[in-house]
Amino acid sequence: MELGLLELDPNDQRSTRWSVRLGIKHSTGCFSYLATDVWFDTDMWDEFRIDLSSKEPKTLKLLDMSEYFRFVIERTATCFEITIQVHEPIISQGTICLEAHLMSDLDGPFLRNLGDAFAACPKFW
Repeated sequence: MELGLLELDPNDQRSTRWSVRLGIKHSTGCFSYLATDVWFDTDMWDEFRIDLSSKEPKTLKLLDMSEYFRFVIERTATCFEITIQVHEPIISQGTICLEAHLMSDLDGPFLRNLGDAFAACPKFW
């Protein structure tokens, strides 16, 4: 997953626009997703970033403001589960959806690297 800060809303400093690129490899290829108009609330972003550094079992959520993009980590004492959901409404035709659910043994380096990556993102708020 790759996130890129594109802008702050000049009328609402709590709204930030991001690009999101996601690739999920599987045995016969790869699912990919790219969006360039994903809006996150700065409070949601900050809470997710802070929760990544916590060692406590908890649910971490990064949801865009319309909830079309959802990145959720469910951390227990022994493992973590990641759910990624993206959907794009198509006017008069329904919705395009991509959902991935991954489970792994608790891996401190993975979560630490993810936390470091979020901490390194530019923060203008």
